[in-house]
Amino acid sequence: MRGLRGASRRNRFHGVVNGVSPSLLHRLVSADGERHAAWVACVWGINGEEIVGEAVWYVVDPDRGMAELAISVSDAWQGQGVADALMRTLLQAARESGLRELYGDVLNANTRMLAFMRRHGMQPGVCESPQDAGLMRVGCLFQMPQQLPSARDTVRRRWLARVTSFWS
Repeated sequence: MRGLRGASRRNRFHGVVNGVSPSLLHRLVSADGERHAAWVACVWGINGEEIVGEAVWYVVDPDRGMAELAISVSDAWQGQGVADALMRTLLQAARESGLRELYGDVLNANTRMLAFMRRHGMQPGVCESPQDAGLMRVGCLFQMPQQLPSARDTVRRRWLARVTSFWS
C-alpha cells in the first residue's frame, strides 16, 4: 500500500483507501489456495525484502467456478513486467484449480488496465456486468479438463519438489 499513490489506490480498490485497516490486511493475507489465492512479487531493497506487486483471486460463486481477480504493482515498478508475471501466474493457477470463469472489475477511466487485461486474453462482456456504471467487467472463461488438482495441492507439490531438489 505504501508504494501506491492515490490514483493507483483508487484504481486497485475503486475508491479512496488511506492505509491498511485490520480487516483489509486480513482479507489480503488470508489466502487458502482454494477459495482465495494470492501472490506477491518481491525485491531486495534497502530495508530488506519489499513487496512491489500483488495479485489475488477470490471465489465469488463456487457453484459456477467463478472468481474475481485483483492486481496491483507499486508505482515505482509499473511498466517493468511485474504485472505480466503476476497475471501469468494467477491465470495458470486459476486453470489448475478448476475455475471456469475469472473476471476483474476495472474503472472505465483506467484504460491502461483495460488494455493490460485484453493482452492477457480477457474481454469485456464475457462475464455478467457489474452493477456500478463506472466499472467495466473484463473476464475470461476456461475450458476445463475433467479433474485438476487444487491450487493448494499444486503449491504443495512445487514446494516439495524444491525442498527435495535442495536436499538431493
